[in-house]
Amino acid sequence: MNIQYTPKKHNNYSSAIIFKALPKQYSKVDEYLIRGPHPSIKNLLILKQEGVNQIFDFRHLSNFGFKFIEKFLCKLLGIKYTRLPYSNLYGEYPKLETFEQTAAKVKQNGNNGGRTLFHCNSGRHRTAHFAAFYKLTKGESLKKVQAKKNYKQLAKDIIQEQIYNTNYFSRTKIEYKGRNPIKRILIKYNNKIYDCLNNAQRMFLELIKL
Repeated sequence: MNIQYTPKKHNNYSSAIIFKALPKQYSKVDEYLIRGPHPSIKNLLILKQEGVNQIFDFRHLSNFGFKFIEKFLCKLLGIKYTRLPYSNLYGEYPKLETFEQTAAKVKQNGNNGGRTLFHCNSGRHRTAHFAAFYKLTKGESLKKVQAKKNYKQLAKDIIQEQIYNTNYFSRTKIEYKGRNPIKRILIKYNNKIYDCLNNAQRMFLELIKL
């Protein structure tokens, strides 16, 4: 099914309810889940104060080795840290089972009084798909949710909120006919990322059967 959306650009995730103490880069998907970019040490301490006791990190490559610092600090703070690395740039994409298991762990953790953080590098791409899937299923199997009468409209609304309204498609494809070799390389890389993000979005829609 081909779905038409109207992408909207926002500086923050305005569709979500923001916690008072959360840094502006982070937003509340629901009472159990927070999403955003990879946290600094300061932000990690703030997130801990906000009840985050479980983190899922979807980054593929290290940012100055911070993923190792994050893992170490999570252990000190008593936060369960799970890496689920994959890269849209290399055409990797998680299976339905991974999405369902992750969403179920968010729900279980929330039922036990905790909160979960989803993050990748910027919090706009890989995080967006996992956040949208969780909000769509709330930890139930996708098959069960698809049986609901309002499934398609619900899925469209959540995709708009968690993916399009959070600058998932902030990049644009660029045409360049000049001869500057450095500019050519940079534009080629930009266009590759643009194509990969579109491909990942297509795979997500196929995954949830829209």
